[in-house]
Amino acid sequence: MITEITAERYDEALSILPPTLWLANRFLGDPADHRLCKITNEVLPTYSAFFFAYGRYYESEPMTVPEFTKFKDEDLP
Repeated sequence: MITEITAERYDEALSILPPTLWLANRFLGDPADHRLCKITNEVLPTYSAFFFAYGRYYESEPMTVPEFTKFKDEDLP
């Protein structure tokens, strides 16, 4: 699930720890868990995912790095 968040929440997540991965308008934050990756079908760590697109801020359920890099802004709500 992807939900819209405030700029303050986005900035807070960005300032807690350095991002695990930062790509242009998005970053992976804190480690969350491990689960089967939807892209690689391997058990991988997941991370809190944050996006800034179309002038809005979003937080996603935790994603693996491959899921995060394949994610498209067009898939945001």
